[in-house]
Amino acid sequence: MTVSKSNQILSNDRDLENISNKNIEDIKEFINTANSRLDAIDSITNNSHAIAADAVTAMICENQDSVNTKISLDTTNKMSVCLRDGEIILRIVSYLLISDDESVLSKNCLKDLKNTYLALGVPLKNAIRVFELMRDATISDLKSTVNSMKGEKEFLSDLISNTEFQFERIINLLR
Repeated sequence: MTVSKSNQILSNDRDLENISNKNIEDIKEFINTANSRLDAIDSITNNSHAIAADAVTAMICENQDSVNTKISLDTTNKMSVCLRDGEIILRIVSYLLISDDESVLSKNCLKDLKNTYLALGVPLKNAIRVFELMRDATISDLKSTVNSMKGEKEFLSDLISNTEFQFERIINLLR
């Protein structure tokens, strides 16, 4: 065995010795909750259409002027854009919850989301409200999914705060 190979093995042994019990417990906790986290995120993806559709409908119910005024020409087209984007955003939030890769925010439709809405005449306050309603529905979905699971549920508060954070990042793109 060469000296460099021997030194590398010794270095690896020292690195392993430096792993504390806390690090091992953190790794175990991550592994134990990984499937539950993935199930919760899978639920968001599976329910994305319903979450987005309900949010658009709720926004219209809250804001009757958005469909009753003469300004609301092509309201169906505007709301279908919100619905389509809502589903895309839910998938992006799911991806962010798994990967925390914020580069996705600048690599896709989100980069120009505000300009798209302005060009189509979609009021930004309505779009923001739809995304806020989607955030609330997503968190509700996460809670019900996780509460129906067996086992540890301690990760739920982190998952909820991370979900809120990811939605705020997207909402801030519209401000």
